[in-house]
Amino acid sequence: MTATTSTPTAASPRSWRYPDTGGRDRRLDLLRGYALAAMAINHFGLQQSYLHAASGRSQFLISAAEAFLFISGFTLGFISIGRSVDDVTSRLRHRTWIVYLATIGISLGFGVVALTTHLELWGALEAGAYADVWQWIGQVLTLQTAFNGADILIAYVLYLAAAIAALRLMATGRTWIVVASVTGLYLLSRWSGPEAVQLGFASFRVLIPNAPLFFGGLVLGYHRHAVAELWRRVPLRRAIDAAVIVAAVGLGWLHASGWETWTVLGEWINGPELTEPLGRREERMPFASLAVVGLYLRAAWIVVDALWVPLRRALGWLLLPLGEASLFTFTMHLIAIPLVINLPGWPDEDIGRATATLWVGGYLALIWVAVLVRRRVLVWLRSGDPLREQVRRHVPIASVAVLLAVLLLVSTSPSGAAGEWAGGDGELAEELDEEDEEDEDDFPDEELANRIGTVVDRVVDGELPPEQALEELPVELGEEDGALVVELLRSDPFEAEELVRELVLEADDLP
Repeated sequence: MTATTSTPTAASPRSWRYPDTGGRDRRLDLLRGYALAAMAINHFGLQQSYLHAASGRSQFLISAAEAFLFISGFTLGFISIGRSVDDVTSRLRHRTWIVYLATIGISLGFGVVALTTHLELWGALEAGAYADVWQWIGQVLTLQTAFNGADILIAYVLYLAAAIAALRLMATGRTWIVVASVTGLYLLSRWSGPEAVQLGFASFRVLIPNAPLFFGGLVLGYHRHAVAELWRRVPLRRAIDAAVIVAAVGLGWLHASGWETWTVLGEWINGPELTEPLGRREERMPFASLAVVGLYLRAAWIVVDALWVPLRRALGWLLLPLGEASLFTFTMHLIAIPLVINLPGWPDEDIGRATATLWVGGYLALIWVAVLVRRRVLVWLRSGDPLREQVRRHVPIASVAVLLAVLLLVSTSPSGAAGEWAGGDGELAEELDEEDEEDEDDFPDEELANRIGTVVDRVVDGELPPEQALEELPVELGEEDGALVVELLRSDPFEAEELVRELVLEADDLP
């Protein structure tokens, strides 16, 4: 199809399809933009907003993170087609380095904020950062720990690093080694349990069980033309695509209804509890869950391809810029969260849906405007001026170096949060000690408190998945309380411990 005939109109449904004229595939940008927008919304809070209904609230059968991982792998494979092995390796090394700098930069930058202010951030900074900042910096640089949501990027850094070898193999006709390796490791994680293949990194997901998402996309993207040719030869492909849409709608309806009409299927996909499909996928990614994620990925592609024109007109202005600048969009949402929640008028969670939607919409608009401003700045930096080019190339590493210097400086300063924690005047340390003593006095059973603490410690150490921790806790939790405890065990284990203590105290009889 030529450029002159690729401008569709809405006169007929046929013209709504994506006009594939070669070059950058805008469908990938739209889907990735949606995944990033949904991820940003889910991480923000105020889940009663109308926008959370479109994001899935991280409670659906597929999450934005899973879609992002697959699309990232697919895009990386697709843009590597036809390039030399050395060119692919060079580009991917540079990309891995940039994502790594972003990952540690987020942790170090917000570490400075935590050490110098009392602003609310995404989770609390580890006590070890206040006590020994050198050790904490070392753990950040080696990806053993992360702060303010940067752990989500760690999986991406490690997958990108592994993709260098995978793409070199595929470029030399040895894709079967990549497929066999990923499949073998995934099966090992299923047979031996995710703990047996868990790596010592602060990733938000167990990397091996979730590897088929990224590397499956990588293989499909690199061999996209061959796969498309094979698909064209399938005689019932339209019927198969129709069945995919019907299955996706049907599963969505069953999930929304609590699997009341087909409980066995729900337990096969989501596990016996039926309440934590995301946690089950993050920790284990069973066969059924992986198949359902794949089903929804295919359904999303069918819909975007068939309804490209109306979708672009309705949402392209928002989603396409977000998807084009994926790393910046993700980083900006981690910055925007503390910017917004520390505003003077920030409300409590207990507000109406309309008000919550306004707050979430304003937060999303902040990210979108930042992406557009970045685009203009990059155009200016890429104008051909040698000095501007040097600035563009060296700003990331220079920024991280500055953050390191500032972090070391404030960690030795007697003022600010760091100095207070370290005992600059002793007040904060004494207050924390007093609070700990009060908490201990409020809880009457020391043995029970130790049992709760042991379970939480095992979750923090990666020995016990959050869902299984519910079975180990010395209190029987309802569905709503259990889901909240599991969520807190992932985001703030110490807050989860406090909640469990409160629930134990509220119980009629202590175990």
